[in-house]
Amino acid sequence: TSSNTYCNSCHVHSHAHESWMMSKHRLNCKGVESACVDCHLPPKGQGYYKEKLRAGARDLYSFYFKDSSTYNWQQKSLPEYARHHTFEAACIKCHPKLFPVNLSEAGEMAHWHYRQHQTELHCVHCHINAGHGDEAKASHNYQILKEVSDVDTVFSSPAVLNALTSFTETVPQSNVSFDMVAVGGGETAVGAKENKVTVRLSSFFIAKTEVSWDEYLLFLRETESEGRSEQASGLDGISGATPPWGNPDQGWGMGSRPAITMTHHGATAYCRWLSARTGKNYRLPTEAEWEFVARKAFAGIADLSGYVSNNRTSTVQPGDVKADESGLKHLFGNVKEFCADTYTEAGYQSGDSVLLNPIIQCRSKEHVVKGGSFKVLPDNYRAGYREATQHDKWMMTDPQIPKSIWWYSDCNDVGFRVVLTYEKQSKTLGL
Repeated sequence: TSSNTYCNSCHVHSHAHESWMMSKHRLNCKGVESACVDCHLPPKGQGYYKEKLRAGARDLYSFYFKDSSTYNWQQKSLPEYARHHTFEAACIKCHPKLFPVNLSEAGEMAHWHYRQHQTELHCVHCHINAGHGDEAKASHNYQILKEVSDVDTVFSSPAVLNALTSFTETVPQSNVSFDMVAVGGGETAVGAKENKVTVRLSSFFIAKTEVSWDEYLLFLRETESEGRSEQASGLDGISGATPPWGNPDQGWGMGSRPAITMTHHGATAYCRWLSARTGKNYRLPTEAEWEFVARKAFAGIADLSGYVSNNRTSTVQPGDVKADESGLKHLFGNVKEFCADTYTEAGYQSGDSVLLNPIIQCRSKEHVVKGGSFKVLPDNYRAGYREATQHDKWMMTDPQIPKSIWWYSDCNDVGFRVVLTYEKQSKTLGL
């Protein structure tokens, strides 16, 4: 009953066995092959038989009375879930030395951070793929700054904005473009019942989709200190992002998928870069703007099916859903989206909006995120649903001192879309 064959007879999830076959727990230079019980049960003498009986009873019940095809296996493999069925004592039994002589500099940094925060961290936070998979997290990912896609079209100039009409923005000297949707301004009530406020909004444009990896990678490459070009000489005031810790796309793919795991600082720096590259005034939306668009876009839609993804394990591409009544995609689900506002329980920051009945504001280092993500249940897909960034929690496993200001190490479902205020842009262009 301690063999892999016995474990697999109940655990009918074939991917678990296949990913173990590729992992370092099986393929390593020492020729040591770890079994299921070596990780998923504590060492003998530390509660081994108690946990074995408990796990056996649970697994037998699930095998006979539950449908394994309904399990969200990918979700169960995330660190926040894996830590509950992987015993840290088992990790330490096989790897008693935190600082072996062949440990890399990145590993030393990570293990020192673990030692200082041992009650908060678990080995799987960094070594999630040690037992199932072949990707490492505990190192800087320098490759992402060198990613170059095939260039078929190179735009020579940004889009010309003549009126409050939807348009396609083009980033000069690149093959990157994205759609901006025109939104007429107006007065609207936004917020939850207890904190509802009336807001007057100027006309603005909002991106049809969240900023994609294609768009964000261009920013990363151009602002990297060693990657500046003559065309980007006007960007010298914008610092470049440091490499992320691990794989920011989570292995789901890049391209048109929404860029994720950047911090709020990284998102605002992107807006400054985009503004410099296009000669416009791009920024993050205010909470009021985001909510106004969401209410307008789904005013006549009772059933969200088809407009939001039913994928509960990862982000998806824009083509996987229909556009809403305003022509936007993924306002709800996919990734939760940064707003410009700092988060306050009291309600809204004014931002670019005019509050007609102001409320008491309070300072906060956290920012508003809207729309929910693939992790949020559809019941929360509503305009008034709001969350706050959780900076410290989302940076828990980043071992760097100081921690990165560019990348969250522990949040894989946050991104952003950009807006452009029409009045400001009109004055800038003399319209």
